[in-house]
Amino acid sequence: MRRKAVLTAAAVMAAIGLSATRANAQGYSVYEHDACTMGRAGAGVASPCAGGSAIFFNPAGIVTGQAGRWNVSSGVTMIPPRGSWVPDTGTPTDLVNNNIPVPNVYVTRQIGSRFAVGVGMFAPYGLTTEWPESSPGRFLSYKATIKGIYIQPTIAFRVNSSIQVGAGFDIVRSAVDLKQRVDASSLPLSATATFAAIGIPVGTDVADVRMHGTGTAYAAHLGLIFRLNDALSLGARYMTGTTIEGAGYAGFTKIPTGINLSAGQAAALGVPTGTPLDAVLAGQFTTGGKFVTQTVNATIPMPSQLVVGFNLRVMTGLHVMGDVQLTKWSAFDELPLTLGVAGPKILYENYVNTVGFRTALEYAVTPKLNLRGGFLMHGAAAPDHTVTPLLPEAARKSIVIGAGYQLNSGIRIDAAYQIIKQSDRAGRVADWTPTNPVLNTGVYKFSANLLGIGASFAF
Repeated sequence: MRRKAVLTAAAVMAAIGLSATRANAQGYSVYEHDACTMGRAGAGVASPCAGGSAIFFNPAGIVTGQAGRWNVSSGVTMIPPRGSWVPDTGTPTDLVNNNIPVPNVYVTRQIGSRFAVGVGMFAPYGLTTEWPESSPGRFLSYKATIKGIYIQPTIAFRVNSSIQVGAGFDIVRSAVDLKQRVDASSLPLSATATFAAIGIPVGTDVADVRMHGTGTAYAAHLGLIFRLNDALSLGARYMTGTTIEGAGYAGFTKIPTGINLSAGQAAALGVPTGTPLDAVLAGQFTTGGKFVTQTVNATIPMPSQLVVGFNLRVMTGLHVMGDVQLTKWSAFDELPLTLGVAGPKILYENYVNTVGFRTALEYAVTPKLNLRGGFLMHGAAAPDHTVTPLLPEAARKSIVIGAGYQLNSGIRIDAAYQIIKQSDRAGRVADWTPTNPVLNTGVYKFSANLLGIGASFAF
């Protein structure tokens, strides 16, 4: 019986895995908000891990039936992105090595045997992509950071022995920081020409730009768990999308070009031969110029998520589970920026809605020790023409292992390790617009090994 149950669980996982080969992806989302669920490859909407992380993975799951009990849990996932840009011609450029911590905190309280309340803090959307300041894509971005912190008060109710429901209200605080360079050759010389027309070399740095903004928005989160019998549960959750109207500033730092104008260049600009280009452009960095500290406004979407899944107990202590996730990435079509002096600019992204699959096994080796493992596969939300240094995403495969140990009746610790392998993907380092559809000129490579740890305290 034990062998048959294990084979059944493996077959279910394999079937889900085969269907996942066409799954699509997650853009700039983050799903590792609890080491226990991370060890399940994120699967668990039908039966969330014990502790408060159900606030994110399914708000209905915070009801445990243990009247008067508190649970406080906290953890962190370390994300170390590694990758490179390999141009069709030229020298490859590596990502700057970073180790990015993504924390999570949850507190829940059981009120009687049928109600529970709680509050959680997590970051379902965000990214940090950093390249050397001299990288070929620096005129689009050499460092981009998006942080979307969700604080979610939550309430849940057990309707009967089969049905639990839950809902949360999300307060979303977002911050965006973008660093890039300005190319002197791209500056307007007239209504129809740029400085490149008079021979200023493409790739001439003239200014370093930092744009920073913050904003607050609101969303909602709904969850349902339905237990068909003692062995099988179904679950669903829906987190509404929201839009951040961010406001902040843009600052400019002048970079000397060291270029002295030739006779032809000087004549075109109406200045003496040998005049430094920096002198011609100096006025742009003073009052009345475009490269002065100024306000900036941006609109950033946080897409909606719908997740459905199951949890099947195939034998005592052994569970197989799987989730399917729909994310409405089509909300990230354009990223409009409005600078107070320089004027409006649009970054075209053209993302598409995506579907992802996760599947996992969890086995209670002893009453205190649980082992977990799973995998997920997905494609890319970005179309081929918007794969840039800002977010060079592609199809990914991930394998995860994890474990949890109950130290005593009130303390549990969890850990998980995830290996991400992203497919190589063609991309670009120049700005794409519908009227200037530049071609991809190289390949982005990416991988990461994530470590998640956490602890839960019940009392």
